[in-house]
Amino acid sequence: MATNANTAGATEGSMVKRLDAILEVLQNLLIIEGHEAGVKKAKVRAIVKVADARVSKVWRELDAARKAKNKTKAKNEQTA
Repeated sequence: MATNANTAGATEGSMVKRLDAILEVLQNLLIIEGHEAGVKKAKVRAIVKVADARVSKVWRELDAARKAKNKTKAKNEQTA
């Protein structure tokens, strides 16, 4: 009987980890959508209810990707 209790605890623990991972992905998607929609960081933080550092990290990555894309686009336009 003790084995079943241990297995149930392990299963619940892994389920919690999976749910936390899903929550993190959904929060990141909300941050990304807010960024793309032009919503200010403070408003996104209030909506998603995560730490400022988390929103800033995702925001910086999106800004860097956008700058790299624009730089590549400008370079391609110059060579065309």
